[in-house]
Amino acid sequence: MTKEEKYIARILLKSRFHQADKQAFEDLFTKIKQNEDGNFKQVKPQGRLGDGKCDGFNALSEEYYQVYAPEELSGNEATMLSKMDSSVNGLIKFWQEKDFKVSKFYYVVKDDYKNVYPLLYTNAKVIAKKFDIKCEILTCKDIEDTFLKLDEDKMIDIVGGIIPDPLNITNVDYGVMQEVIAFLLQSKAPKIKEEIPTHPDFEKKIIFNSLSKAVADFLNAGQRQNFVIKDYFELNSKFTKEELRQIFTNTYKQAVLEIPESDTKNDEIFQFIADKSSPKDIFAFHNAVYVLIAYYFEYCDIFETPN
Repeated sequence: MTKEEKYIARILLKSRFHQADKQAFEDLFTKIKQNEDGNFKQVKPQGRLGDGKCDGFNALSEEYYQVYAPEELSGNEATMLSKMDSSVNGLIKFWQEKDFKVSKFYYVVKDDYKNVYPLLYTNAKVIAKKFDIKCEILTCKDIEDTFLKLDEDKMIDIVGGIIPDPLNITNVDYGVMQEVIAFLLQSKAPKIKEEIPTHPDFEKKIIFNSLSKAVADFLNAGQRQNFVIKDYFELNSKFTKEELRQIFTNTYKQAVLEIPESDTKNDEIFQFIADKSSPKDIFAFHNAVYVLIAYYFEYCDIFETPN
């Protein structure tokens, strides 16, 4: 795997984290752990017994994991601490009664790269002392570190079976483009009033938005194929073009609000838009989406426009 491919894999993973609900986040975490550790077992809830306050464990290393993935992390400090205490108390009681030794407890928090409250770390120390075990907090950053140490084939499988390649964005299928557009038009986007720049500078805009070379390659490859979408617009009413503009603009604004500040934020925004816009997780549809993103990147207010 090249450096650029590994970077794209990282951005894909971060996008999955941002969009995941509790179950999707738990499934993603357990898939990464299972690929890292062949002895890791995911726990399925069983009737009134539940899951024993455990989402996964390794009986040999005596490590147990509980996932906490609230819809909104901020303002939930007391709830988070309460759930953490309840989880570890219930977990130790359940598993030790079944003759399983608990030596390490990991509280896995979907923090969306925003970090967690300091009291969570101090509470882990209290728990460790109380039960004479090791207790640690794992966040998205820690899971990403584990992911990036995996073999290439395992990383590719986790992010959906493909690592997009800008060199594959050639001869975009017109029928696929129509299907992608039909999918996007199902979205309800509020009207916007911003004016489209008349003569945008494509490369200048890439630099202005601090987009990586990996993302720039996708945009440039998409732009080279934009004759496909131009042909489509020539054969259809202005309504479709304007609706798509509104959809992409509002998806961009959603990403800006939801993705926390970091040195890769704009690349993550690009991937967020791509994931939201593709009806199927296969090459042909991804390539059609990249062409659409490149078109609206050049002609409207997706990403910031240089003055």
